[in-house]
Amino acid sequence: MRLTFAAVVLSIAFTAALPAAQSAQERIYRPGEGATDPTLVRQVPPKYTADAMRAGIQGIVELEAVVLTDGRVGEVRVVKSLDTRYGLDEQAVAAARQWLFRPGQIDDRPVPVLVTLVLEFRSHANRIDPPVQEDEFTRGAYRLGTPGVFAPKVLKPVAPRYTSAAMRARIQGTVVIEIVVAADGSVGRARVKESLDDQLGLDQAALEAVAGWQFEPGTFQGAPAAVLTTVNLEFRLH
Repeated sequence: MRLTFAAVVLSIAFTAALPAAQSAQERIYRPGEGATDPTLVRQVPPKYTADAMRAGIQGIVELEAVVLTDGRVGEVRVVKSLDTRYGLDEQAVAAARQWLFRPGQIDDRPVPVLVTLVLEFRSHANRIDPPVQEDEFTRGAYRLGTPGVFAPKVLKPVAPRYTSAAMRARIQGTVVIEIVVAADGSVGRARVKESLDDQLGLDQAALEAVAGWQFEPGTFQGAPAAVLTTVNLEFRLH
């Protein structure tokens, strides 16, 4: 598996070798050996040292890492170094150890999987902006329109329940729901942005339906990230 990110980062001739498997339980699976790819859930950006900034260091670093069965990162080593003088390699390794994945699997069983992480340092990307934070609902989420942010895609929508009271009242229309799609593709938070009916249950039905939607997660600079977006749920009588 190969993940590529435009970021501020890395490199160090890290000499520790990744451990060899010593038993069936300890086996580390490699690409093409039947395990599913781990999915990135949380990315921690590396620290860009002041000395490296002044030196104008740019380029590519590759890391090899083992994603453990609980999604944490185990052993990490640099396979293509960028900077061993000003600390970027060390910062990259330190950041990668804090990343979190949905682990790879074989037959629905989590297994350790070896992945390659490719990080690019560019002068115009010398910092990663934090997500927009306006209130508790949007905390930690990126807004569409922010450079480097791409929208999540619906994989499995759930139709809202049309309440019998709303049907008798012949209420029709659209509820606009604002949601935060988490980095794993689930709906983290949802709230009504434009109400249709808060008396006979349609607003609540829309919220309950959206909570079960599944998405291909949105991304920020190539990595899955929490993204703020809206969805429209229509109620129509036939």
